[in-house]
Amino acid sequence: MSAIIRVPALLAVLIALLLVACGGEGEALEVQVIVDGTVLSSPSPTAEAATPIATPESIPFTPTPPPSTLDPDDLRGFAWPLVGACLPDRDALMPNSPRSYRSGFHEGVDWYDLSSCARLGEGTDVFAMFGGVVVRADLDYADLTPRTLADLESRVEECACSEPEILDAFRGRQIWIDHGNGIVTRYAHLGSIDGAVFVGAEIKLGQRIGGVGESGTPESVREPGTEMHLHAEVRIGESFLGDGLPAAEVRMLWERLFSAGE
Repeated sequence: MSAIIRVPALLAVLIALLLVACGGEGEALEVQVIVDGTVLSSPSPTAEAATPIATPESIPFTPTPPPSTLDPDDLRGFAWPLVGACLPDRDALMPNSPRSYRSGFHEGVDWYDLSSCARLGEGTDVFAMFGGVVVRADLDYADLTPRTLADLESRVEECACSEPEILDAFRGRQIWIDHGNGIVTRYAHLGSIDGAVFVGAEIKLGQRIGGVGESGTPESVREPGTEMHLHAEVRIGESFLGDGLPAAEVRMLWERLFSAGE
């Protein structure tokens, strides 16, 4: 269908734009606008679309570390991650103890039932050692299977080393909390993560974040229920609290660390 319209120049332009804007499905309407005997061309309905404006949903989310007064060289004021906890009675469960089976060193503290004053088992409450922002929460964690465990152990056997990917897999279900000034705490082998814990969530000192488990351990596959414990680390940049120090100095640093309220 076509139509011929003779109108003044200014009105002609307005009509042409209106017809294009209101175009829809169905039979196409061909319009010729004539001004002083000259046919004006209509704006193309297939003109290039404007560049879409970025929305919050389309921008990758990166948690911002909180303002912090923590001194990486003098950390203190942290809370115990378990009710009634103390430092383990064995240096082998402390940071910097050798781990010959993976050619490395232990980088955190392992809390087991009774060996660290606290009673713990599957699901025992785990609390944030300091306030901060969650930068990792393994909400979709998949437990190890006999097949995935065999693959991991085969890779360790082949290279006799500790690749970051392999170490991460053996830590199981994790939460990482950024406290600012390069200080991050990690909580590993968790059996569960609280619903209020997700990437970007603000966490307060002493807030419950999850429950004790044994995720990521070989025992979780071969002897389920026998390796319940909490592994927690205090990261300082690319290092960890106690890195390279004698056992006595490591204990001194961690004892000073847990001085919340003092």
